[in-house]
Amino acid sequence: MPGTMKYVGNVICAVLLAAATMGHCTTAAAQADEPVNLSELYSRIDEAIRQSPQYVAERARKIAACADSLTAAADTEARLMLADRLFRLYKSYRNDSALYYAELCVSLADSLRRPGLSGRYRSLLAYQCSKSDRLAEALEQLRLVDKSALDNDGLVDYYSAWMHVCGEMGTYTQRRGVCHYYFGRQNLYRDSVLMVASEGSGEWYHLKVDILTARRLYQEALALSEQWLRKEPDHTHESAYAAFYRSMVYSSLGNHDQACYWLGKSALDDIKCAVRDQASLLFLAERLADDGDLDRARRYMEFAKACNLAFCQRLRTYQVNSVVSVLEKASQASQSRINMLLVMAGVVIALLLAALLSLYYRLQKRR
Repeated sequence: MPGTMKYVGNVICAVLLAAATMGHCTTAAAQADEPVNLSELYSRIDEAIRQSPQYVAERARKIAACADSLTAAADTEARLMLADRLFRLYKSYRNDSALYYAELCVSLADSLRRPGLSGRYRSLLAYQCSKSDRLAEALEQLRLVDKSALDNDGLVDYYSAWMHVCGEMGTYTQRRGVCHYYFGRQNLYRDSVLMVASEGSGEWYHLKVDILTARRLYQEALALSEQWLRKEPDHTHESAYAAFYRSMVYSSLGNHDQACYWLGKSALDDIKCAVRDQASLLFLAERLADDGDLDRARRYMEFAKACNLAFCQRLRTYQVNSVVSVLEKASQASQSRINMLLVMAGVVIALLLAALLSLYYRLQKRR
């Protein structure tokens, strides 16, 4: 989840709103799905977490090999290609390094006098800034882009970055008018992305599933999600991304097991890819805490928290909320256990006192 999930906060809000307003017919549709083995999936996640140092070491090996090639390269075109590769290796792994290589790509594209390519990398840099709460920096980069020089891929990245920034601005403001303004702009940029994104691309599927879910066309969203999952290779960050959005559809349908399954599938794929920008595992931890599986919820929360802090030096707002939610539920359960123990202790003490009093009266009668 997941990556490294785009527009997580806004999607969650839309999903929760849809879930609150749906009727009993959607529940009937949810019940038609095949049962899933959550215990087996959680065991696989537990094992992946134990093996995570190996996955991280493999990612680090790829990064080191690519960095060595970049150091040895003398040709600017080759350096740009390698810097691009390093940016993509880092973008869901370590944010500060991703920002560095995105800036290097901008500089190399400028030296080659390719404003379209420079604009595309500025857009990617802006998106990377936006998803780590550096909104002012994101806006600064986007305003430097020469939109007229962008090719189709560049426009997808440019409009996607604007869409994300506007969504973040709308989410975190406390002023209703400003919120409506930025969400309105986000919708316009969403339309722009759909106009230029290739049908069947990850961006196209993500937005289509998002829109169908918001319109409560859940069966159509699931059908499109099925196509998306078949398209992406298994155990990749892309498959984790697709699985995350499938879980959001099931969440809207009120299908608890399927929502947990696809969140788990998303988290599993991201762990195996050494993705540290974790969302799916945090959301799964919240659901497990709601279900009373507090030990596992806390383990998943702690692992996801460590991953996210390795990706970015501070937790983002939605991550803090998820961590606090799990901790609060664990604290409430612990307090409930303490209260129960106190009640039981009180009962035992009362019974002992009653027995002692009974024994005392018997001894008095014998005298």
